[in-house]
Amino acid sequence: MQSWQNIIQRRFHSRLVLIVCGVVCATSSYAAAQGPGGGGGGGGAAAPAFNDPKFRDRVWEAGGPRLSGLHTGKLVKAVVIKGNETVSQHKILSHMQTRVDRNYDERQLQSDIHALYGTELFRTITPKFIDYKDGVVVELLVVENPTVTEVVFHGNTRLDESMLSKHCGIKVGDPANPFSVDMARQRLVDLYLEKGLNQVAIEVREGNRKDDRRVFFDIYEGPVERVWDIKLIGNSVFSTSLLKTKIRSKDARGGATPYMGNVANWEKFDNDKTILVAYYRSLGYFQAKVDYFYDYYDDGNFLDLTFVISEGQQYKVRNVTIVGNHYEPFTTEVLMAALETKAGDAFNLGRMSRDQRKLRNDYYGREGFVFVDIVPEPRFLDEPGMLDLVFKINEGDRYRAGEINVHIEGDSSHTAHNVVLNMMGIREGQFIDLKELEDSERRLKASQIFESNPAMGEPPRIEVRPPDAQDLEEF
Repeated sequence: MQSWQNIIQRRFHSRLVLIVCGVVCATSSYAAAQGPGGGGGGGGAAAPAFNDPKFRDRVWEAGGPRLSGLHTGKLVKAVVIKGNETVSQHKILSHMQTRVDRNYDERQLQSDIHALYGTELFRTITPKFIDYKDGVVVELLVVENPTVTEVVFHGNTRLDESMLSKHCGIKVGDPANPFSVDMARQRLVDLYLEKGLNQVAIEVREGNRKDDRRVFFDIYEGPVERVWDIKLIGNSVFSTSLLKTKIRSKDARGGATPYMGNVANWEKFDNDKTILVAYYRSLGYFQAKVDYFYDYYDDGNFLDLTFVISEGQQYKVRNVTIVGNHYEPFTTEVLMAALETKAGDAFNLGRMSRDQRKLRNDYYGREGFVFVDIVPEPRFLDEPGMLDLVFKINEGDRYRAGEINVHIEGDSSHTAHNVVLNMMGIREGQFIDLKELEDSERRLKASQIFESNPAMGEPPRIEVRPPDAQDLEEF
């Protein structure tokens, strides 16, 4: 007779809960029939009150009294701010939840003061209390940190001030912080480099000293540099024309497009180098190396970009093996016959990935192995240019579909839930088919019932979860 533990374990591993989530698309005809879409999803849980004991010490060291629960529960008659010169009382109170006609709470005031320190606008904040018969007045004596009074950009002609201000990240009223100014200068340099102004030089004339209130950037922009020609040397296996289609940098196409999409961007050059290396290695050239250099024309506005390639030897697959398959119908012979990769083939990352997906979706995924883990592992050998390819399979448990829950953010109805269920190719009690799950999710996204634009709301998705632990307790 099987033990109750075995029965419970088998029940837990045989059923999964399918959660279908989506946001109603306000522009679809279906949503129009249902009424205006609701706002999806509430905010996260509120942060816990700040009650670190060190905070009390900070208030004490700043010259204020230690906070205690002496006034807790009394009505707040007024919140008075003293000592502020450049920061308005309204701005200070906007960071506080301790307010008039609310009961005073010590932990809430601690949290408020912590939030005010977090703005970096204040050097010290000292609380004080005045007791009355009908309540308490809370006073905060603040000592401000210096703030920025003006941000000046000098010498810019190619990029306008609004763009520089946006990327700078410093505005009037912000804390005057030399470190923040230096970071702002670097953001401006990055912006100019992105625009092909690689000779840019930006100097901080004011704002990098402790007592500075004005931030002054002196900018030498230089010319916009563009790529005239892209060359590749050292490539013999793949043509230059093919490799140029893989990279993002563009040239002037022999003068046909001298000012179209060919801005010289160093970050893009580095990414192109990485792309070329990845392309070679995906096809078995694991020793491939790529670097680049550039030559300026006399006017300094154009340059030739040259990628230097060392291809190395292409690796071939000596043996293909599969390990970890225990499910009786999926013998090694059956799975091996399904693979594209064969012994003696040149290594091909795309082919290996297709084999991995085929084993997952067309075999294990069709039989309820929802969490099967299949890892292809190239193993390099002492023999030059040869490797063994091993597909390591961790089958996991086999699952049937349990309860199918539909969760719709925004306006929904019983009809909407039925529409979702009709698009699902899986029913309760069936073994879960991974390919059918993907097809069902694709149908939901293409239905125009739900929002599929990530900027407008979370696209429809299907989640597979184990049953709640509470189900086992009830069982």
